Amino acid sequence: MSKYISIKALLILLVVAMLGSCAEDLGNYDYQEINEVKVLNVKDTITAFFGEPFKLDPELEYSKDGGNDEARYSYEWVLIDASRIGVEERVTLGTQKVLDLESLTIAPGMYPFYLWVKDNETGVTWNQQCRLEIVSTIYEGWMVLNDVAGTARLDMVSQINEEFLPIHDVLNYAGSSLQLSGRPVDVLCYPYDLSMYGVYVTTEGNGTTKLQPDTFDWSVEYALSFEMLANVPTDFGADFIAPIASRESYMYKDGDVYKYLGIYQYRYGIPVNSIGTETFKVAPFIGTGYNVSGVTLLYDTDNKRFVQVPWSGTTSKTMPAGTLFDYNTGKDLIYMQRSGYNGGEVFAILKDPADNKFYLARMSSGVNSVNQVYYAEIPEEVALQMDQAEHFAVSPEFGYVFYNIGGKLYEYDFGIQQSKLMMDRGEESISLLKFRKTTGYVTDFNRDLIIGAYDEGSGEGTFEIYDVPPVNGDLINLYKWEGFGKVVSASYRQR
Repeated sequence: MSKYISIKALLILLVVAMLGSCAEDLGNYDYQEINEVKVLNVKDTITAFFGEPFKLDPELEYSKDGGNDEARYSYEWVLIDASRIGVEERVTLGTQKVLDLESLTIAPGMYPFYLWVKDNETGVTWNQQCRLEIVSTIYEGWMVLNDVAGTARLDMVSQINEEFLPIHDVLNYAGSSLQLSGRPVDVLCYPYDLSMYGVYVTTEGNGTTKLQPDTFDWSVEYALSFEMLANVPTDFGADFIAPIASRESYMYKDGDVYKYLGIYQYRYGIPVNSIGTETFKVAPFIGTGYNVSGVTLLYDTDNKRFVQVPWSGTTSKTMPAGTLFDYNTGKDLIYMQRSGYNGGEVFAILKDPADNKFYLARMSSGVNSVNQVYYAEIPEEVALQMDQAEHFAVSPEFGYVFYNIGGKLYEYDFGIQQSKLMMDRGEESISLLKFRKTTGYVTDFNRDLIIGAYDEGSGEGTFEIYDVPPVNGDLINLYKWEGFGKVVSASYRQR
């Protein structure tokens, strides 16, 4: 037992001796603080725009020398791109203290991002990590088609992180190969196919064509004629396309209506405005049906009657007997549009050519059925105004019927059968009036009223968004952008 105690005592003595020597040795070193570098003004997430200049000027704090000796330090801005499979993921964007790029060409996305600072004298390196979000300025927003001195120009009000950026002549801005010619007709954005979102532009010179939805580039195969079974020229132009939902739409041209239904592989082919062997022309309005299995309403101008097209149908059908009015109205259709009001209704304004009286009809077009909801004569003083109206729009929330005469905007409330002057633009005219759809579905609207205003003398136009309050309250301007021409059409490009 004493043997083990002796060994233990010896080990303790050795440890004490080592600690003593270490304590003495501490005094033999001369420790000095190294120069430390801190980055003070780099955010956790930095947003940059694809294809745009990109500059970062970091504020650096040097603990020893203030960083005045430029030769002492080297810098490297590094991005990690995990999508670069099989190649180096580490991408160096710059090697100067100030990162200053004429154009940022990394694809849109979110990337780990570093600033490395090296003290060349000590060999010590510091880094500051953050995230770099690269976004496209043409990613999402309003597509706005203008008439500028008789020629079409496509603009965009781009929405980025809840902020808006007007881009005039967006095709030129994006480097698109499409050059618009002739007067503008229509622009439309909706998910027409699973493989490609539809951004359609129609002008008198180009006809109707899609754009590549991410870059706005163009090739001839994007022409609407390539979506049609009918034998039409490449520059065929629709008057307008009315979406129902994703991969569902109607196309109107010169009194004929064509149908596209992706799930059944229906293409724009034989017009649907026929019943048996009888063909007829229809008014340039489409009361689009419910999203799924809905009935779409057309108005036969030859026989002055409403007709219906079943969701999966390829021809029209006569209407059943009405409960409030005869679908064979004998009247002229002034306006028809489906609104999100009351779960989705088709509003129609009719004029009796015999006595010039106006009527408002509301129909609930649902799953395989149409029901009459409302029918009443419009007061004479309002009818006289509507007879001169240039554009109409229906509030999806309150059912107010908006219409304009020149620069004067009116709101008709069918509940009290009164019309109120909501806006007077003076010498300006209102060239666009519509409510925004929030998706491709016909029932999904919001209360944003879209107005395009135009000054004929100066040739300058504005694009504006208003909120519509209840109880006939005054419109509230939310946004106003200038620098446009005469706005004739607008559609929201969603993501």
